[in-house]
Amino acid sequence: MTTEIHDKMIVAFQHYFKWQDRFEYIGSDEAGIKARNYLLEIHKLAKLRREEIQEKREVRKKARNGRNGRPPKITK
Repeated sequence: MTTEIHDKMIVAFQHYFKWQDRFEYIGSDEAGIKARNYLLEIHKLAKLRREEIQEKREVRKKARNGRNGRPPKITK
């Protein structure tokens, strides 16, 4: 179960690795600029994904009505 933001992060990471390699091994300044640009995009997407995860956790917490862990045992 992935989200659109998660998929965009994966694509941004792939682009970052491509440009990072070109910057490090070929020495291209243009590649360095593009690598930094993708790092910024990853940062923005990571913040959005973090908010999604926090919201999902809050919904789950409310659904449990404050209960943590296993449900209580039913005794006869």
